[in-house]
Amino acid sequence: LISATQSNNCSVFCLSGEVTEEEKNLSRTLMKYWANFAQNGNPNGEGLVEWPSYNRNEEYLQINLQQKTDRKLKEKKVDFWKKVILEKTKNKSMENKKVKLEL
Repeated sequence: LISATQSNNCSVFCLSGEVTEEEKNLSRTLMKYWANFAQNGNPNGEGLVEWPSYNRNEEYLQINLQQKTDRKLKEKKVDFWKKVILEKTKNKSMENKKVKLEL
């Protein structure tokens, strides 16, 4: 659970409750990425899975208890919407042809 407190225009977020060792390690890992990025503009560092730069291959870092690189995060969603739009435009085209034939 995450709790937040605010005083003197300063918000503080704290983990409360049970936190596993894996979750603590994840927190430390993310702090290393952010510290590296703040320090030198690159999140990568010794002992960390490489966080790929944005590129045409759409590579990204999966942040979970174990990090790994992957590609095309939203490919399945994009494919779904492409199919839906194609189907809708085909249906609309058919409707327009029917209207023209009736005229």
